[in-house]
Amino acid sequence: MKRIISILLAAISVFTIFSVNVFAEESVAAPANVLPDEIIEEVHGLYDTNNNESMNPKATGLITEHTLTLAKTTDRLIIYAKTDCIESVRKCGFTYIKLQRLINGSWTNYTAYCYYDQYANSSIKTFSQTVSAPKGYTYRVVCEHYAEKAKLIFFKETETIYNVTSSLVF
Repeated sequence: MKRIISILLAAISVFTIFSVNVFAEESVAAPANVLPDEIIEEVHGLYDTNNNESMNPKATGLITEHTLTLAKTTDRLIIYAKTDCIESVRKCGFTYIKLQRLINGSWTNYTAYCYYDQYANSSIKTFSQTVSAPKGYTYRVVCEHYAEKAKLIFFKETETIYNVTSSLVF
């Protein structure tokens, strides 16, 4: 009887772990250290893939999906970005990701993420960052999604897509 109970408890534990992971993946803006119910408000990229504005006549078709999100909890801002590309892309990611705040009517950079590791040698790259920013300001995130594919030995095909979130008062 103890053996059956321990097997059932182990099965329930495994099921619970998988269900928590799936729940966390459904919340786009919440990184692993933020619970989805902590998010008070979130804004999305104006040029996300699911918006009509994302249709770029100069697009090469390397980037298939791109999203950008800025969310807030009671004490943090959360930045989430994703670039998804076709399988033959060798460099996928972001040229830059910047958290900006509105000061005297002008957007100024608060933080910028422009590291070499913002590219992946795969067809998908996600970025997630929590920021303890000063309250009382209006914030937004701007980024440039990037994809690169080798065409011939010395040539490459690239695509960049600018994206910006709506503003968010923190």
